[in-house]
Amino acid sequence: MYLHKVLENDVINLQKKILVYIIDDVKELTNDSSKLAYHINREQIGLQEISIFDKEMNLVANNFDMKNSKKSDRKYNKESLEKYFKKVLESQNDETLDDKKHSLLIRPIMKNNKIVAYISSSYKSAVDDKMVAINQTFLYVLFVIIFTVFIISIFIIIFSLKLLHPLELLIEGIKKISAGDLSFSIKNVSNDEIGVVVDAFNDMTQKRKLIEDELEEMAIRDGLTGLYNHKFFYTLLEKEVARDDRYHNTVALLLIDIDHFKKVNDTYGHRAGDTILRALSQRLVRRARTTDHVCRYGGEEIAVILIETNITEAQSIAEELRILIEKEPFVIEDGQYISITVSIGVSVYNEEAKDASMMVSNADNALYRAKENGRNLVCVFEKKI
Repeated sequence: MYLHKVLENDVINLQKKILVYIIDDVKELTNDSSKLAYHINREQIGLQEISIFDKEMNLVANNFDMKNSKKSDRKYNKESLEKYFKKVLESQNDETLDDKKHSLLIRPIMKNNKIVAYISSSYKSAVDDKMVAINQTFLYVLFVIIFTVFIISIFIIIFSLKLLHPLELLIEGIKKISAGDLSFSIKNVSNDEIGVVVDAFNDMTQKRKLIEDELEEMAIRDGLTGLYNHKFFYTLLEKEVARDDRYHNTVALLLIDIDHFKKVNDTYGHRAGDTILRALSQRLVRRARTTDHVCRYGGEEIAVILIETNITEAQSIAEELRILIEKEPFVIEDGQYISITVSIGVSVYNEEAKDASMMVSNADNALYRAKENGRNLVCVFEKKI
């Protein structure tokens, strides 16, 4: 009912406008509102604009003028209007002008079988409304899809940084550990389950490295004295000889042998002999420089590698050690004090000893000579003439 009231008001307003503007022939039509009402009622759904043109196709009035006090913003090409008005004139039937968004229905107003004016109504097609709704829905769905893809992408990036990257580091760490590299560690940046795994991995790596370091140290240490063992002694000596070749740093070697050690073992027992060996080793380590290497050569013999030391300095150091050992007795387990002496052979890396093996051989020859000359002596290797 409301829509019909609006349409009737539009008709009344149009009639008033026609009374003011239209020619006399058209005025008489105002009494016959049935034609106008008929035309209007046909297009009730979606009706937007009603217009009246005179027979020269000039706009006389429309409901936009009456309702909004302003002219309609709809503009049609006059040539198009003339084209369709001509069809109306020829056929005296309704014609429709479609401008894609709206439809314009044109109907002639007749008097005495003559066209005195035209009435047109503009309305929106229901199909157009559906298309607009469909387009809006499509745009909304497209926006939701794009927004969802964006959120998922952000989530994937965050997921990758939080989970996949630490997992990749864990895999890399496992590969390095398998290859024997225990220096690899992963920086933990979270406190979640992944962070717990990362901490456990780092802790496991550190513990394994400590164990391997201990095993490596045990492999190069003598079990009784804690000194470098015979095998590693040669490794160290060859390393220092190679450094001497490169930087011309003189390397000296001392071979120290405990005098009458068999007698100590026979008199006080092997445990007392082991105690003396350990105490002697510790005494030599304390007196050695940080750059020197103290090693157990074998049995009761101890080797000391002296870095950047010439033959004269090596002989002086050997004499100091001999005197120190002679003057300070050793205490065995039962509290007894035992005095011992040592014989020392000295050699250096020079023309007479061109490699590590020859250095050892020369030092051993010097030690043998010290033993022959009464023990408790320091002898330097001298080339036989």
